[in-house]
Amino acid sequence: MQRLEKALDLLEVFLKQEGEIGVSELARLSGLNVSTTYRIASTFVKRGYLSRRQPRGKYSIGLKLVEFGSAVKRTIKVRDMALPVLERLNEIAGESVNLAVLDSNEAVYIEHIESHYDLRMFTEVGNRVPLYCTGVGKVLLAYRGEEEVEQYLNGHNLTSYTKNTITDIAKLRSELAAVRREGIAVDDEEKELGVKCVATPVKDRNGNVVAALSVSGPSARLTSGKVRKLKSLVKDFGLEISRKMGYGGN
Repeated sequence: MQRLEKALDLLEVFLKQEGEIGVSELARLSGLNVSTTYRIASTFVKRGYLSRRQPRGKYSIGLKLVEFGSAVKRTIKVRDMALPVLERLNEIAGESVNLAVLDSNEAVYIEHIESHYDLRMFTEVGNRVPLYCTGVGKVLLAYRGEEEVEQYLNGHNLTSYTKNTITDIAKLRSELAAVRREGIAVDDEEKELGVKCVATPVKDRNGNVVAALSVSGPSARLTSGKVRKLKSLVKDFGLEISRKMGYGGN
């Protein structure tokens, strides 16, 4: 943990300083000794987080950090674009509405609007949930590249949260294919008993899935008939957000 803190101290110097910084100055600003600074900075150069034009040249921000900045901007954009649509969906569906994005191998909620019912689902913005057993997670997993999906399926322990959790890889693979085919994912009390969720993808102008929209509620209200209606409703609202993001498909 101490090593990580030192690395972050060094990296955060570039938030306050403009232009290129030599190793001695970088050591002074980060509070590290020169040898430690050189070792950490060299690792960051190899990974693309920092750039160094010459072997003994000064350091500057690398393209990897620029990519992170672009990813943050995309997240902010989709949240801002989606919010008015989420509010309307919340009024029409009467249940909690959520927006989530992919972060590594988890789904992260970036917006949540509570149901008006006393009995409702509460999801805190910033909460992380598994991909394989949640509505938003299954959407975000299903639309990853085929190789990435297989790596996930073969590299993760599919913990059983409830009796409905899909832990069989073949069955989950089939479920994800259905999500891609129908554009809808359902969490049928797979993460938590008594909670159901219907989710759909949000796409950008290039057709890439940048978020997942969902409606969630207690299974007592989300009967099979209500879920059928929500599938169509959520899909329409997901497409509306996608249109706002520049998507031209169906």
